[in-house]
Amino acid sequence: MEANTRKLERIFDQTITYQVPLFQRPYVWTREKNWEPLWEDILALLDKHLNRGKAHPHFLGAVVLEQVANPTGSIESRQVIDGQQRFTTLQLFLMAARDHAVAHKQTKYVERFSDLVTNRRSKIDHDDEMFKVWPTNSNRESFKAVHEAGSPAAIDKQITLRPELCDGSNNIIEGYKYFYKQIEQWFNGLLDDKEDTQALSEKSLDDRFDSLWQVVKDCLQIVVIDLDQNDETQVIFETLNARGEDLLPADLIKNFLFRRAKANGDNVERLYADNWKLFETDWWRDEIRQGRITRPRVDVFINHYLTMMTRDEVKSSHIFNAFKAFARQSESSTDQVPKTAAEHIAYLSRYAEVFKKFYWSDNHPRLATFLRRLDAVDTTTVFPFLLYSYAELLPDNVAEFDAILELLEAYLVRRMICGMTSKNYNRYFVELIKALDKKGVITAAGVAEQLKRSSGDSTRFPDDIVLAAAITDLPLYDRLAQYKVRTILEALDAYAFNKKSEAEPLPNGLTIEHVMPQKWADNWPLCPSDKADPMIEQEAIQRRDKLLNTLGNLTLVTCSLNPALSNSAWVLKRPELLKFSKLNLTQYFHGEHAAQWGENEIETRTQYLIEQLKKIWPMPTVPVDEQAMTG
Repeated sequence: MEANTRKLERIFDQTITYQVPLFQRPYVWTREKNWEPLWEDILALLDKHLNRGKAHPHFLGAVVLEQVANPTGSIESRQVIDGQQRFTTLQLFLMAARDHAVAHKQTKYVERFSDLVTNRRSKIDHDDEMFKVWPTNSNRESFKAVHEAGSPAAIDKQITLRPELCDGSNNIIEGYKYFYKQIEQWFNGLLDDKEDTQALSEKSLDDRFDSLWQVVKDCLQIVVIDLDQNDETQVIFETLNARGEDLLPADLIKNFLFRRAKANGDNVERLYADNWKLFETDWWRDEIRQGRITRPRVDVFINHYLTMMTRDEVKSSHIFNAFKAFARQSESSTDQVPKTAAEHIAYLSRYAEVFKKFYWSDNHPRLATFLRRLDAVDTTTVFPFLLYSYAELLPDNVAEFDAILELLEAYLVRRMICGMTSKNYNRYFVELIKALDKKGVITAAGVAEQLKRSSGDSTRFPDDIVLAAAITDLPLYDRLAQYKVRTILEALDAYAFNKKSEAEPLPNGLTIEHVMPQKWADNWPLCPSDKADPMIEQEAIQRRDKLLNTLGNLTLVTCSLNPALSNSAWVLKRPELLKFSKLNLTQYFHGEHAAQWGENEIETRTQYLIEQLKKIWPMPTVPVDEQAMTG
């Protein structure tokens, strides 16, 4: 490789196209993190040039380029191995400068800036060769629109006619608008520093354009690293980007696979359009919570996908290396797994479509219910198994898949209610996939057998006795987070309505209400017999305080009762509770059995609700052999 420091004008003034490979990530630079620091650097150079007649060279970073073999007579081209974000941003800045020159009828500068963003028509054979930088696929339409529009107003008009210009490419348009506005404010003397504003006001428009051009021509410099045919492009790409905070494991995997596909002679443009394009949206790059950390959704998906495909746990910090190892191992494997790069890309696309259904499941009621309740369990470790079973069973065996969801939900929610650990779920669900692999078929009966035969404390399926004991003996409200308790109460309400496993989501904003209030002393006196002896009274207080937070004393209301009403005596609170909650769960408080509310009534309702929970989340009934999965 060869490294040289080049002025920006020299890099872009020649007839050349810098191609961003389609397998690189889309344009992701943003205002606060990238555009503002760049503009502040340029602004400082402009100030020095206007006031002193010159400014020192300013280093903008480095780019890595690879020579592209072109037919004789074609224009020169390079592939941008590293630095496409920087190159694209500089082009947006130069387009904004060009468009201001057009607006101010500065013909000389129109030509100069145009030569840095456009190859002359007389020098090119194809339309896409007119661009100095040719972005990756997902950014091309918005980049072309900015290149041709001429102003922010014109680009907004195009967006009105073609809303798809913003699909996954809005940063391109916003970047152009940002630099256009900053240059406009500078031309108009709208600066934060009063001295700079005064100095600028003394300069003519021609002086300002000349300073802008001279800074671009002489001051902005980039280190250009040119690779030769002996350099390992993929290794260099990975090494350079190991430090880049914006580059996702998914970006590295994309680069890795598409380079291999291209080397294999595959039609990478078709592979991209048919399979990878779906990943080029903001939704896949959105940060989502995983335990105590947040990660981009696309990396979460690939993590689950790899765990499913390799039948092994994959650490989030090792996704790219794990994928490379999987791809290389699969090449020589006799198993039915993707072998070529093209097959890997197709598999990722197939399972990505499945993964998306875990977020848009409105047309699959049982899955929607499962996913809502899974949020309460606060684990996504079951996702590799969901990918596995969904892809194998749907669309032909929806009923079988739904039956599996019911089993998984019962297993996870029962363990949550009983306060059992979730720390081994990663390994456990991988083992579940392996167990079903051995059977050669995925069925609810097979899943039930595996779930029920688990015997270790970290994996066992709590039976009805264990479930009842956890609810009866332990305060549910204090022990579990409120959103978990709310999910349990919502499930009870749904079951009271239709006795089915799927349920419509209840309104947002439901509040957990203690039927006997936590502050009971003023309006909920103990029975006179409980006050006869200090020791008996103390035991009665302890019993009441324990029962306050148990399931039988909890319900849902559609809006919070005010504190005075919430703490009122039962004769006043009961009608208001029924008034403010039309939910099925609250209908229990109609009738003579709820004419008064005390410890005995709480215990009776707790047992009643336990019986409902056993039906909502039942134990598997399939027979199992004596061999057990231990955890």
